Amino acid sequence: MTWHPANITEGCFTNYFISSCQPSFLTFLTFLSQYLGHSRDDKLRSARALDNEYDFIIVGAGSAGCVVANRLTEIKNWKILLLEAGDEQPVVTEIPGLLGVLADSTIASSYDYQRKGEVCKLSPYLCIIPRGKVMGGSSSINAMIYNRGIKRDYDDWEKQGNPGWNWDNVLHYFKKSENLKSKIPAGDATNHGIGGYLSVELREPEKYAEIIHNAWKETGLKEVDYNSGENLGTARMQFTLKDGIRQSANSAFIRPIRGVRSNLTVRTKIQVTKVIIHPKSKRAIGVEYVVPGTKLTKKVFANKEVILSAGTYESPKLLMLSGIGPVDHLNEAGIKVVKSLSVGKNYHDHIGLSSYEFLINDFQNFNDANKYVEDIKNFMQNNEGSYKMFGGILDNTAYLQTEYETRPGIPDIEMFGLNKVDIVNGVDGNATYCGLIYYDTYVMFTTLTRPDSRGWLTLNITDPTFSNPIIYPNLFSNEKDLKTLVAGMKLWKRVIETESFKKSGLIAVRTQAPACEKFATDDDKFFHCAAKNYVQAFYHPVGTCKMGPSTDPEAVVDSRLRVHGIEGLRVIDASIIPVIIRGNTNAPTIMIAEKASDLIKEDWNSSISL
Repeated sequence: MTWHPANITEGCFTNYFISSCQPSFLTFLTFLSQYLGHSRDDKLRSARALDNEYDFIIVGAGSAGCVVANRLTEIKNWKILLLEAGDEQPVVTEIPGLLGVLADSTIASSYDYQRKGEVCKLSPYLCIIPRGKVMGGSSSINAMIYNRGIKRDYDDWEKQGNPGWNWDNVLHYFKKSENLKSKIPAGDATNHGIGGYLSVELREPEKYAEIIHNAWKETGLKEVDYNSGENLGTARMQFTLKDGIRQSANSAFIRPIRGVRSNLTVRTKIQVTKVIIHPKSKRAIGVEYVVPGTKLTKKVFANKEVILSAGTYESPKLLMLSGIGPVDHLNEAGIKVVKSLSVGKNYHDHIGLSSYEFLINDFQNFNDANKYVEDIKNFMQNNEGSYKMFGGILDNTAYLQTEYETRPGIPDIEMFGLNKVDIVNGVDGNATYCGLIYYDTYVMFTTLTRPDSRGWLTLNITDPTFSNPIIYPNLFSNEKDLKTLVAGMKLWKRVIETESFKKSGLIAVRTQAPACEKFATDDDKFFHCAAKNYVQAFYHPVGTCKMGPSTDPEAVVDSRLRVHGIEGLRVIDASIIPVIIRGNTNAPTIMIAEKASDLIKEDWNSSISL
């Protein structure tokens, strides 16, 4: 069995006490584990020993690694090894409405922020970042949102010394992977791809999301296709779904070729512990990994390149374990320095917080395990019903400007909503966390599209190999971030004052902030207090292996994603993003992998030979 909650008897989401769990919740989790915990790929597992060498070794089968493995195996005479620390992707991940059970389970790792001041102090669970540890990586547990960011984001990358990364160049790679299956309102088909591996769809419209969408338009926002290169306005979200079922990087890019292309070897539950670098040539020649179920290590070698696609936390960790990183920190950890680079610096993520809750005057009893089970079976057998209606993220979003961003067309705030069950109405929110399709409340969030504060991460020197890195987010170190977020929180009032909202039956209440009750809820002091005490990250970490020229003191890789000063070693994942895009990060990570695959083929003078 591949999937089950971290502990069935402690199935509540970690910010609640176990005593508050409803029996129906635990019953349902047990059902999911037994019925949906297996993987469609179990039959493809192989016990055959690895060969001694391959042409390319890819570490991490997430949003980037799966794409690179697909594209490099297009060259028939290249042998590719794809290594994943997690297990096969389970069926439970395919059901959109079960998003809520994935983060706290056996297919995810949790990374904690270091607390500082008010940030993360009162609600520490807001600063726990889940990442997928499974085939497909975080694309197997995320909210499935397909969002590229805007033209300006990529043009800025190029201006920072990264030729070939402007919008006109990267648009080709977005389109290459995409298979758009829906007509996008206000969209231009020339901005989208047809026939790629990754299916992209709209969801069926949801009643109250449409109301909020129309309310934003009533305020004067135009409707946009947020993947057109411009996103200032209100938009229907686009999702990585195929006929209503999750499309992870694994299901999109690996399943169609696994067992078909003989030059691809995939191994799960393999933890790589370091890159082997030749001491004289400073060339990556292979990796060292732990034999599953033991602490014994083995080596496997790469004739051409080692590619790290382990993500924003694990790729820099592996570089540092291999002797590539800040000299002082490596010395402290007792690791021999191979190359001094600013690995782990430039850490940032989208941040924000709940501003309002919109109550739906239509309360029901949600604690019925039998209903959960019947709805799941209906989805699995007929691909219809409640669980097809997704769960969690509303399918509307809006991008706006505050007074702190005056450049035309550039948003500094995103506004979106989540479903939840309102615990104050007498129902334990965790009892239905497994099924966010059952809800009576929308939680409305305000987020920064491009924070200026920068943090860093380091090895945990008490156990650098097997412990998670230590993350110092350094939130609000740039005062502009706090000012912008506070200004953004006030923008929800525009929606509440529209006729569309007033006629909807929704009831707007300020999100509870107990630490800030001494302030009036319309006072700037309340907003500042709430932002500092209840801010959270939105699971889009980037930047720790920054792309940039060798003249940039924080750069780790060049514009071809080669590690500075080390031959035969690239990093291909979200960690190379120099500045976060104004949108979610899964689509850009896939784009990065598409482009990087072509760069590799160019560097080795190879072309597709399928």
